[in-house]
Amino acid sequence: MGWLRKRSARHDPPPQDVAERLTSQSIFRVSSEHVAVTDRETVQRWLRDLDPDLDQQVHVRRPWGAIAAVTDHRHPVGVVMADTENRSWAAYPPGGDERAELTPEQVERVMLDALTSTQRPAWPDWRRLD
Repeated sequence: MGWLRKRSARHDPPPQDVAERLTSQSIFRVSSEHVAVTDRETVQRWLRDLDPDLDQQVHVRRPWGAIAAVTDHRHPVGVVMADTENRSWAAYPPGGDERAELTPEQVERVMLDALTSTQRPAWPDWRRLD
């Protein structure tokens, strides 16, 4: 049963108080880079370099949950969050409707705020996804 222990070890909770950039290399391979949440400059560079054609995501993992800037080929960068109760949320500009999208400056602001916040950033409108 050694294989079972190895398999279950892969499901350890992800580390907290880190920022991570994920880049898809192929359908089954993803590379990742990690930095401490104190490395604001690196996270800011990652956010500014996000490109939908590169299939990248930037995550910030904190005790209150994880927040991610994600790209796809159809939309600009969006921000989603998973809280500690496994609920999913999407960020929208304050007062915006379901079609409103965050500007690149707003994406950067909410993600950089998450680096130092003791709770999820409150200024965007958060709407539940599930």
